Amino acid sequence: MPYSGEGVQALVCALDDMKNATVIYAAESIRRVLKCLAYYEEFRSALSYCNKGFDYRSEKDRACGQINGDIVFILPKAKKSLVALVANLLMEFDRDSTYVVTFCDEYFHAENKQTSYDFFCAGVMTPFKLALVDLVVNGVEEDPKVVERTVDFAPSGLQQQTEYLIVNIYDEVSSLASEQREPLSVMVEGFAAALDARDSLMIRAIWYGLKGALDSAKICKKEIAQIDETLRLYLVSK
Repeated sequence: MPYSGEGVQALVCALDDMKNATVIYAAESIRRVLKCLAYYEEFRSALSYCNKGFDYRSEKDRACGQINGDIVFILPKAKKSLVALVANLLMEFDRDSTYVVTFCDEYFHAENKQTSYDFFCAGVMTPFKLALVDLVVNGVEEDPKVVERTVDFAPSGLQQQTEYLIVNIYDEVSSLASEQREPLSVMVEGFAAALDARDSLMIRAIWYGLKGALDSAKICKKEIAQIDETLRLYLVSK
């Protein structure tokens, strides 16, 4: 059937409602997402394609693990596997409405259950949305062979130690003229996302680019020096 866009709009709305929901309404929000996936033919076709030959239990076991003593949930890199894993996880949540809270608290642990749920939505549901919409809009086709690399995870405290510095940099970037502000804002957001993912290689790669751009703009010298020192202390850079 031709792609009309109606289903994608409905899914984005349902996922936005899920992201903005309080944790006590998580089960209800998940149910609305699943109803949307079941209602539209384009999603049924995409999920059927993704689930073909997919072993949910083994993929879930692979996604759940421990890094440096922290319990983590790592999504597959291939879109097909990512979509299948998250869709099946949502169905598992739907069968046991309390499991979503337990899962978020275990794999996205934070100071409270709401923040754990918010981290889950950002780290799992947003990539799911992007991958599924891409499959529907651009058509389903085999993912290219994924070249795996071993991720060197940064210590869990790094993000907390740099958070206020990122805020200071973003505030100063916001005061620039638009031709400088827009690309620098994107780079700051990318660096914050790399810190959130704790991928040491991505943190270094994005920081080198952002640092050079900030130097060129002649701003944030104090924050640059502090982030450099923090990255060295946390053994992310030399």
